[in-house]
Amino acid sequence: MNRERQVIVELKNVSKSFATQNGRLQVLTDVSFQVYAGEIVALVGPSGCGKTTILQIITGLLDSDNGGVIKDPDLRLGYVFQEPRLLPWKTVDQNISSMQANLLSPPEAAPVRQKLLERTGLQAYKDAYPLQLSGGLRQRVELVRALAVKPELILMDEPFQSVDLALKHRLQELLLDEYNREGFGVLLVTHSPEDAVMLADRVIVLSEKPTVICREIEIDIPRKERSIKNATIFSRLAEILQYVLK
Repeated sequence: MNRERQVIVELKNVSKSFATQNGRLQVLTDVSFQVYAGEIVALVGPSGCGKTTILQIITGLLDSDNGGVIKDPDLRLGYVFQEPRLLPWKTVDQNISSMQANLLSPPEAAPVRQKLLERTGLQAYKDAYPLQLSGGLRQRVELVRALAVKPELILMDEPFQSVDLALKHRLQELLLDEYNREGFGVLLVTHSPEDAVMLADRVIVLSEKPTVICREIEIDIPRKERSIKNATIFSRLAEILQYVLK
């Protein structure tokens, strides 16, 4: 599918540090990259290198010390957390509709929600409360909640880390199915180089703290043709591992 080569988010020379008992801990140092419309970008790097901090700066939850984020102030963002953050006193349907409330009108929101519930196999659970669901179903609702706002960009913070292999593949299939339908962008934080090469158009490899960008790796093979047995995919994976395993 052809995607319009339009920048929707740009980080320019972003640096971030945090106060500690011994002074300040430098986390990000002069980080710059772009995300294009309809592109899946994976951020890969060691634990604690600032991947989640980057997502929080993009959303405005954190301010950078230097540099900044360039994006349309009306850019519609979806956010998928590593662990579901569903409201326990609301049903599945209410959890999704509450996320839509500030972004879509009720007549627009209802059919979007209904289609997603049907396509993702959650229609039978729409009146259930989060504590009545398995962990896998809760993670599926978390993904649907982000999709239901009709986002232009979805930020995903290790969404597959705490699930088993079968559920991970199911969630990835759901994500790619909606991505192919709607054409939104994705910025995926992951510890898994394998997930990065199987899902992303581009992988940005981050160093340990103080974090800089080590490498940007393009992956131009159609997703349906990707396999670790594919020589090109394997070489991309090996290239990422050279940095991650240092």
